[in-house]
Amino acid sequence: MCIRIGIEDLVANALIELAEKKDQREVYFKDLDKYGAVVVKLLNKEDEKAVLILSTERTNNFLIDYSEYYELFSLGKEEGIRLKEDVEVDELWSKFRSYLSVKVMKAFMNKESVQALGV
Repeated sequence: MCIRIGIEDLVANALIELAEKKDQREVYFKDLDKYGAVVVKLLNKEDEKAVLILSTERTNNFLIDYSEYYELFSLGKEEGIRLKEDVEVDELWSKFRSYLSVKVMKAFMNKESVQALGV
């Protein structure tokens, strides 16, 4: 079985880690790419086949489907995703982490993957 990690899980878990560890509610796309690559690497080291399922189309659909949680932002040439002000991190936990396997959750929370986010 192959674990497929989509933009929904990647963004939610990155923002959970950033909010809890740095009180930061936004993440740049370049950091999401790094974070996702490390998560996949960690899972593969555990003999779990994992892949990132990312594309511009999926990201655009994600921003529409989850517009109550997130918004796009840019700073200069850098773009990213921001957690809306009225959304609590606990909501992300229950919506995006409650169904993850222990191995996947540990990969998202691993020190090495979180360091890819600049934490």
